[in-house]
Amino acid sequence: MSLEVNNSCLDEQHISRKSIWDIFSHELMHHLPYGTLSVACALMLLSMIHVFFTASIVESLSHVHDHAHNHSGSCGMQSGMDILFHSFHFTHILFAASGAMVTFYRYSKNIMAGVMVGLVSSTIFCTLSDVLLPYFAGNLLGVSMDLHICFKSELANILPFLLVGIINGLIISRGKEQHSDHHSASLHFFHTFISAMAAIFYAIGHGLSDFHAYFGMFFMLMLIAIVIPCTLSDVVVPILWARMVKNK
Repeated sequence: MSLEVNNSCLDEQHISRKSIWDIFSHELMHHLPYGTLSVACALMLLSMIHVFFTASIVESLSHVHDHAHNHSGSCGMQSGMDILFHSFHFTHILFAASGAMVTFYRYSKNIMAGVMVGLVSSTIFCTLSDVLLPYFAGNLLGVSMDLHICFKSELANILPFLLVGIINGLIISRGKEQHSDHHSASLHFFHTFISAMAAIFYAIGHGLSDFHAYFGMFFMLMLIAIVIPCTLSDVVVPILWARMVKNK
C-alpha cells in the first residue's frame, strides 16, 4: 500500500475552510483502508498464535487426562494474550502521542499546546480503542469481559512510552518540511496496525477466548474500534485544537 498523504487533506488554507465534520468524514475514508488491512492482518496473526499455542498444549498433554491440566493450559493462553496486549498497548501510546503532535504542528507552532494534545489525545483514544471498545464489543457478543484500565493501574509502565512519544513527536515536527508527509503517513499506518493488535489481544485476553465463533462480527467491531479513534486522535482532534489555539 502506498504511504503517500493526500496534501489537499492537510493543506492549511484548505483545512481552515472545512468544518470538523467534513475533516472527520474525509479522513475517515483515508484511514479506513489502513484500518481494514491492519485488522485483517492482526486477526491472521492472532489465529496463527492461537492454533500453534493450542497445538502445543494438546501435544504436551497428549498423555495426560487430568482436567486441571487442561484448565491451566487455557489460563496460560489468556496470560500470554494479556502480555501481548500490554506490549502493543504501551507502544500504541507512543505512536498516538507522536502522531497527534505531528499533525498539530502543521497548523500551529505552539509547543506547549502541542505537548498537551499529545498527552491528552493519546490517553483518551488509546484507552478507548485498546480497552473500552473491545470490552463493549465482547459484551455485545454476549461474553462476560474483564475491564482493565492501564492508565489507572500501570501508570509507571505507561509514562516512559508517553514521554518518549512526546519527544519523538517534537523531533519529527522539527524535521525538514519535505519529510513531514512521509512521517505523517508512516505514523498513521503503524498507528492503526499497532492499535489493531492491542485491541484484539485485549479482547482475547480478557474474556473472548473463543473469538473464532464470532469471527465475522468480531472483525467488524474491531474495525470500528480502531478506525474511528485513530482518525480522531491522528487528525481531527489535533486540527481542532490547533484552530482553538490560533483563535485565542
